[in-house]
Amino acid sequence: MAMERVAVAVTSGLLLAVLLATFAPSPALAIDCGRNKSHNAFIGSRHWDDKLLFMDHPKKESKWLRTVSADVATGNLRGIINYIEVLDQKTNGNGGCAYLTSGGAGTNNVAFHIKSQRSHGLDFIIRAWGRPY
Repeated sequence: MAMERVAVAVTSGLLLAVLLATFAPSPALAIDCGRNKSHNAFIGSRHWDDKLLFMDHPKKESKWLRTVSADVATGNLRGIINYIEVLDQKTNGNGGCAYLTSGGAGTNNVAFHIKSQRSHGLDFIIRAWGRPY
């Protein structure tokens, strides 16, 4: 009887782990427009000896009944990116969305397309940390 309980617990735990791995969003897609108040994203993992390789603060004013967008690209950095954070400065639910278009963690560049919600501007801080060459 005890072995059956252990088998059921292990099977249930494995099933839960598979479901979470399948349906959990990847870090690059963690920005969920329309559901979260802040559309932040964190990609990769930061190490203790990482240096700030890139920082940008794209900001655009709103246009009535229109969306505004911006493209942010690092170009070739002199290092390998380990961690990227995209911080939406509009934390009231009116912020925009950032879409990873190229590069990312493990490369020497990253590019994002940022788009606002209709009739709202955008205000993000993008930082990339890594190990310089």
